[in-house]
Amino acid sequence: MQAKLTNPYQALKPISDPDMFFGPALTVQQMYSALAVNESVSLVGLRHSGKTTLLRCMTHPALQSRLGYDLNRHFFVYIDMRSWLRKSSDDFFDVVSEAIISASRGHLALSLPPKIGGDRFIAILEQVKDQDFHTVLQLDAFDDITRNQAFDPEFFMFLRAQASAGLVSYVTASIAPLNQICHPAIQGSPFFNIFGIYRIKPLAPYEARELVMIPSRLANCPFTEEEADWILKLSGRHPFFIQRVCYHLFEEKSLHREVNKRRAAKQAYDELFPHFEYLWNETNPEQHTLLMEEAQRKGVLERQIPELSESSLFRKFVRDICQLKFAHLDRNELIEELRTLVKHLDKPEFLGNSKLRHLKLVATRLQYKDTPSTFEKGIAVREVLYEALEKMRGPGMRVDFAHAWRSYNVLHYTYFKKIHANQSQIASRVGVSYRHYHRVKDEAIETLTDRLIEMEAACNLEDEE
Repeated sequence: MQAKLTNPYQALKPISDPDMFFGPALTVQQMYSALAVNESVSLVGLRHSGKTTLLRCMTHPALQSRLGYDLNRHFFVYIDMRSWLRKSSDDFFDVVSEAIISASRGHLALSLPPKIGGDRFIAILEQVKDQDFHTVLQLDAFDDITRNQAFDPEFFMFLRAQASAGLVSYVTASIAPLNQICHPAIQGSPFFNIFGIYRIKPLAPYEARELVMIPSRLANCPFTEEEADWILKLSGRHPFFIQRVCYHLFEEKSLHREVNKRRAAKQAYDELFPHFEYLWNETNPEQHTLLMEEAQRKGVLERQIPELSESSLFRKFVRDICQLKFAHLDRNELIEELRTLVKHLDKPEFLGNSKLRHLKLVATRLQYKDTPSTFEKGIAVREVLYEALEKMRGPGMRVDFAHAWRSYNVLHYTYFKKIHANQSQIASRVGVSYRHYHRVKDEAIETLTDRLIEMEAACNLEDEE
């Protein structure tokens, strides 16, 4: 029996091999350009966006050469600052000084000075400079430092002074700009002004496709173009999402059985769910609103938060946790919602703020509008309600007194085609007593609700495939 192939999509740990780095190349080039003139840079990106992979790979001469840069006189030192919320500035200088000495072995002739703290740090930086190298400190998860109140304004002024003196450049990685995730005592610190801010964006389309195609080809189990399209639909251009979808599809293919994409998609979704949950909690209420709107839209050329909402799996997650899927909402709540909405069919702004704006039926009518307004959403909601009413039509020609047309006629005359008649006159027109008119109207609204639920269940958007 043929041995099982080794799955190359092992992205649960950061990647250090520059040959497996597929981007974002533009961000790296911009950072190289700043470092070439000894500036400091702040790399910003959500969890699993590839910050650590970028920091580790950018130190390799092969990647520098590939992107047209030569930083052979820059001395890169990587330090992971995770779990530093309880450490002190003394810890920082001790750890960083030792890390520089350790990284220098085999490259530079550095010695550990007899000094302590900041003085030792400066002395080591001067040794590097004396040998015609420039120190680049890569400080991963640096937001753990800026949020730690043990690091006071004097500490950050000290770091700034060393950069201003040309002794060091800092490359920090954080989930948000440093001045937005710092403790109150250092808000407004001049330290934050020395950084150029570079946000990790989604991979370019060609980078995302290379990440899909190249590892599978090298592992002797190549994905087809059709499979690549399917992967990128589920993952978008987020490198971690791509890796996890690729992992599960590769497992399907390497087992030499009929590939079950639905099973691979479910496995990827289940694995990514806690990561999606974390990312959702890291975004703000305004972004939540955008993500909820985009969770119901397909086929758009541009999305407001593409690193997340380009992924159909992430959009499914948003629909699931926010209960945007209409069929999952409580039927009684929907009945009450419709009781109110049918009274305001002439007010698109009112309809556009209702729960019905989350219908997939509404989303299909807005799919080619990049940022639909509340008015446009309301028009789409009204169109859906009229379509649902049409599904309540009885057989043959409409007759006011026909029992099979009663529910349709009550809603038609009362709300959808308002006529100059009071409720008693409408009741008489449709052949019911005024005493029973309200009961018939309530039953009609319940039927309208059921038609909506049926329509929504039948609305098979591509995201559900």
